[in-house]
Amino acid sequence: MVENTESRLGNRQGVANIFVGVLVFGSIWGFLEATLGGYLHMIIFPNKGAIMAGIGVAIMSSALAIYRKPSILPWIGVVAALFKLLDVWFFAQPITSIHIVNPAMAIIFESLVFSAVIALMLNKIPRSAVASVGAGVLAGIISAVGWVYFAIYVMNAPAYARVVFTAPGYISNQGVVQAVFFGIFVPLGYLIGEKLATQRFPVLARKPLYFGASAAIIVFCWVIGAMAILML
Repeated sequence: MVENTESRLGNRQGVANIFVGVLVFGSIWGFLEATLGGYLHMIIFPNKGAIMAGIGVAIMSSALAIYRKPSILPWIGVVAALFKLLDVWFFAQPITSIHIVNPAMAIIFESLVFSAVIALMLNKIPRSAVASVGAGVLAGIISAVGWVYFAIYVMNAPAYARVVFTAPGYISNQGVVQAVFFGIFVPLGYLIGEKLATQRFPVLARKPLYFGASAAIIVFCWVIGAMAILML
């Protein structure tokens, strides 16, 4: 009886830790999209979408190395995509605007595709850098294909002067660049996650401090991210 109670308590704590981890990693990704991504967009930096997508997949790879659960990756993407809703509140844009839906769906496509690819290759990635690179390249090109067809045929992107493109042209240019960035950032992010997973932080081992520090990171990301959106 005591063992069953302790097991249930451990499971609840594990679920709570994963839930907090999803919020933390998703908030960090969304924060970088709102700050660095917003700045790169403002200065019209080349391949900014591929760069930010690469950073996002690195963040998901770090979370994967720590939690070893591909199923949490789409939820990290959802949290990051929610940052796009700040534009709805601050700039009174409709939630169906192409400037809200398209970048949010790009993030979600990336997280869904990466989760699916990782689920098939999870056991190979820790043992092989080639597998990590291959998973990144595959996820990069598939997510680019999925997003561009969504943008064109669902959101009717060519109706907007600033985002006129064709699917083959986008895939052969930006899609390939994104695949390259994914191939670089997946093993890098996974390595960082492994390093973090092996670290021991005695202070954060205490649950109240762990959850308090996590809450502080989440609040920081959302507040500073919101301020960046207002200023950019």
